[in-house]
Amino acid sequence: MGRTGSSDVAPRDAAPGRGRRAALLLIGVAIVVWSAVHLSAVGASWSQAWHLITNLGWRWPLGLGVVWLLGLCVHTTVLTASLPGLSHRRALTLNLSGSAVANVLPLGGVAGTALNLGMVRGWGHTGLEFARFVVVSKAWDLVAKLMMPLVAVALLLLADAGPVGHGLLWLVCAAAAAAAGMLVVAALVGRATPLLRLVALAERVWARRPRRSPDAAEPGWTAATAALLDGTDRLVRRRWAELSWGMAGYWLLQGALLWLCLIAIGVHLPVPVVLAGLVAERVLTLAAITPGGAGVVEAGTIAVLIALGVDPTGALAGVLLYRAFVFVAEIPVGGLATALWLLGRRFAT
Repeated sequence: MGRTGSSDVAPRDAAPGRGRRAALLLIGVAIVVWSAVHLSAVGASWSQAWHLITNLGWRWPLGLGVVWLLGLCVHTTVLTASLPGLSHRRALTLNLSGSAVANVLPLGGVAGTALNLGMVRGWGHTGLEFARFVVVSKAWDLVAKLMMPLVAVALLLLADAGPVGHGLLWLVCAAAAAAAGMLVVAALVGRATPLLRLVALAERVWARRPRRSPDAAEPGWTAATAALLDGTDRLVRRRWAELSWGMAGYWLLQGALLWLCLIAIGVHLPVPVVLAGLVAERVLTLAAITPGGAGVVEAGTIAVLIALGVDPTGALAGVLLYRAFVFVAEIPVGGLATALWLLGRRFAT
């Protein structure tokens, strides 16, 4: 009888989750379609942008590919710092394989993490070590995405290149994001009380919402957050320098890649504008309602560049070329890395 009850509950619990995922995907597709139409309305030419990309000589894709791969290699420092004992080669395999899965499945980050868990366990690490690895590496990436908008907005204002009449609003929003980033950093190094208080407040607000069922379980966000942070302070205190310079180097090379992509198609921009485009692209990857944020990320990044005075067609071509490396190229390369790992595991057994 107990088995029957659980089988009855599971479909009812799973159906709303599937419905929400489908709704998010439809929203993402709608945003992409609207953005594609709107880009033409503001003067962007899809045919001209494609012409600019396809007429690049072979040297440009080769050089851009080297910069892209170098950025991934530098990023392995963040991963090896988050999981002591992990080699840089294996860290690169984890990064590429997880990204390949996330970039082809809606909300595929969970599937990519599950794949990475299997890899890490096969290399002799424990589930607890992997959990801390995920928390620290993802949190450090989140911190960068929360802190960098303030840097970008400050540089835009200093260069007098920001959107007219909205400088103060952007500065306030960026400062709020940076404050949130500082809370995450404090929590990672063992001072989690301010962050836990905010999570507890959000949990209490959520608990007061109208419920469909009086037996609905509370989310338990505060306890879950505290459990995730358990033990991360010792790791971060030992490895903060590696985490920081690895993430800084990765961002620097990502910015160089975007800058070179824009130059390749003939758009020359000042550093603050390129940084603003990079920050927009990196932050929008958090809203992965489509596989890898495809469409949504490009639309938002192009919109930011156009708002900063970049030629619409140039912005379209430059961003598409950049995303061809940081999104599209990760799928076949990550698939190859996964296949090699599977092949190696098969011969090892």
